[in-house]
Amino acid sequence: MSYDVHITRAGHWTESGSKPISLDEAKAYFAAQEEFEYSSGLSLKGPFGTMTIGGEFFNWTDEGESVPFKYTEGRITVSSADDYVINKMKEVAVGLGAIVQGDEGEIY
Repeated sequence: MSYDVHITRAGHWTESGSKPISLDEAKAYFAAQEEFEYSSGLSLKGPFGTMTIGGEFFNWTDEGESVPFKYTEGRITVSSADDYVINKMKEVAVGLGAIVQGDEGEIY
């Protein structure tokens, strides 16, 4: 199980629906960000084949690596984010008037 980090406007990420970032707003923000690309699904290749995950994704590509930012229920989530990715999430959060918060409620 991975640890998730969230971009949210709510006091706690579990309440993101009460102060949502709308999908249209997220699409408009990310469309203006050159290093992000939108996709309505994500395909992951593994040793036993390809797995496809449905949903709304904004894929950040940096130094040849792609990191999926998944939109769900008024927030944007990244799984297993390291410090480098969290710093990018903070930039995105500023642009969306939001905060970055871990699964346990800690603010970054």
